[in-house]
Amino acid sequence: MSEKFLKSGKVKDIYEINDNLLKFKFSNRISVFDQIIPSEITVKGEVLCRIAKFWFDRIEKKGICKTQYVSDGKSKTKSDEMLVKKTEVIPLEFIVRHYNAGSYYKRHKGTYGEKFSDPLFEITTKFEKYDRLLTEEEALEISKLKKIDLENIKEIILKIDDVIKNQAGKRNLIHVDGKKEFGILDGEILLIDTFGTPDEDRFWDAEEYKKGNFVELSKEFVRQYYENLFYVCPKCGEKFSYRDFLYVQREKKLSEPLIPPLSDEMIRKVGELYGGMYERITGKKF
Repeated sequence: MSEKFLKSGKVKDIYEINDNLLKFKFSNRISVFDQIIPSEITVKGEVLCRIAKFWFDRIEKKGICKTQYVSDGKSKTKSDEMLVKKTEVIPLEFIVRHYNAGSYYKRHKGTYGEKFSDPLFEITTKFEKYDRLLTEEEALEISKLKKIDLENIKEIILKIDDVIKNQAGKRNLIHVDGKKEFGILDGEILLIDTFGTPDEDRFWDAEEYKKGNFVELSKEFVRQYYENLFYVCPKCGEKFSYRDFLYVQREKKLSEPLIPPLSDEMIRKVGELYGGMYERITGKKF
């Protein structure tokens, strides 16, 4: 199979197979706060790819929506590779929150971990340097979508999240929130990229949640590491968490501190978390 390298993203490399197909090659890179960490997590790429394939197969079998995924039954790919149809990418990211956590909690406070009575939708930019929250009007203007298209996308996401919630519930997991992306092919909206993995979605352990504990089973575990990793400002001498200092510098449009590598212990723990989540989500041995 001939292929042409196109670009490297934060966590995967993209190759062109022909005029209609691309190949995603998942790497062991990991990123937080729009920064690529100078550490690699063994097995991470394979885990993300295999979980994404698991969800795509489920969504297609249930007939929820069309996707860009080309199933392994129609292609021969390695365990960290995925063939996908080329689409015109909609320049938006769709986030649906079922519990008060993450950046929503940081912005709005309230009771951490509380389940929302109805799912909460947020839309951000996709191709800007940093993700930016958008109003629905801004999202329509940027994407050139019609309002009915946006409503259809929301309906699709809720159906997908029902599938994730039901599977997660069987595996003693709570699906907290997650991100979806969409593209257009031949005038139809398709689900694209990846979803339902520990990179895009947040999961908690259900038994621990009942006890009032929040055991992070996603990339949030890594975010929290950097929120508790302190950085001394070389100019003012003040002590900040790495995450807080990064965002202060970013807001002031000043040079950003380089993100430090993960400790050896964290690399091991994150690798175990990702491998374990493949088994928790799918019910299959990794």
